[in-house]
Amino acid sequence: MNWKTKFPMFKNNPDMVYLDNSALTFKPYEVIKAGNDFYSKYSVSTRTSDTILGIRNIQEIEKVREVCGELLHASKDEILFTSGTTESLNLIINMISKLPLNKGEILISYYNHNSNIIPFIEAFKDKEFKIVYSDDEEDLISKINEKTRIISISQLNNNFILHHDLKSLYKKAKEVGAILINDAAQAIAHEEVNLKYWDAIAFSANKIYGPTGVGVLAIKKELMQKLSPAKFGGGQVNEINGCEWLSKDSIARFEPGTLNFAGIFQLKAAIEFWQNVGLDYIQKKEKELSIYLHDELSKLKNITIDSKRGDTIVLFNVNNVFSQDVVSYLGHKNIYVRSGVFCAHMFTKVKGRKPSYIRATVSFYNSKSDIDKLVDAIKKGGDFLDFLL
Repeated sequence: MNWKTKFPMFKNNPDMVYLDNSALTFKPYEVIKAGNDFYSKYSVSTRTSDTILGIRNIQEIEKVREVCGELLHASKDEILFTSGTTESLNLIINMISKLPLNKGEILISYYNHNSNIIPFIEAFKDKEFKIVYSDDEEDLISKINEKTRIISISQLNNNFILHHDLKSLYKKAKEVGAILINDAAQAIAHEEVNLKYWDAIAFSANKIYGPTGVGVLAIKKELMQKLSPAKFGGGQVNEINGCEWLSKDSIARFEPGTLNFAGIFQLKAAIEFWQNVGLDYIQKKEKELSIYLHDELSKLKNITIDSKRGDTIVLFNVNNVFSQDVVSYLGHKNIYVRSGVFCAHMFTKVKGRKPSYIRATVSFYNSKSDIDKLVDAIKKGGDFLDFLL
């Protein structure tokens, strides 16, 4: 099946080769329609709760919580809506930083996105906590000890793919009483993500064929009950008396302000679309394309590939050519890949990792033809600067 027919971006850009799916996935017609329907048919606030459309929107928001809960094997009461993974991680990290934790260690990965590093540095900089970095799974497990208070990693990274035994990791974390956080921005569209093995999960809609500006933060009830809100405003207040206030005893205390209703409804449409395609099919198709991409690049004499064969994120360089020069050259040929460190600067500190890479990532809507065009353009690249002339 030609899945590109389901996505208007390809209809409007028929010659584009899009291999930057780790950064952003395209939106199918159903997702765009869900946003249009809200703005053209149902565009009132949930605060207007005594009206037909206000009640309708409240009910629909709760349906989306249920869909997200089912996706993550969680209760709908464990689902918060945010603006994306970055806000989700900032919120959970800041809320945890206010807990009366004993001084100790925060264990994170060299391969974490900056959004899963910087909030820890900022939230805990005036506290007696040490940030400890880990490399692979073996190193991660070996560094969990009685001082470990928080472990925060990505189930899948946006750079080098590391595989974790999630059951063993969760068991080890709980043996020392550590809180376990999952940055699932990449994993959400490619693997099963299960709150059973985490205390909190963060992801963005735009990684699973949904809109930008919407995300989810799932928090286990046991942890959520201990947390206080990290942002404040309308909709969460039960009572104010002078300089004291009381929040509502519901999920609303964590969601002040007006939510991105259109985006939330689009998220539901995106998840349903993704589920209809099917995870088994997606994994099989993406694995096949990733192996083909690795093998075709391997045929080029001037290419060094540092990712493993079969990884759905392919990291490579053209020997003796700056990665951004190659990506700029490809961009002028309407081929979309990315260069740099992908907002994950710390992985460059690991021995053997380069300071910059070209990243190509496939989706189930890609084809071998897309890969052939990428490889052919690199093969004919010369010094990769001709486009500047």
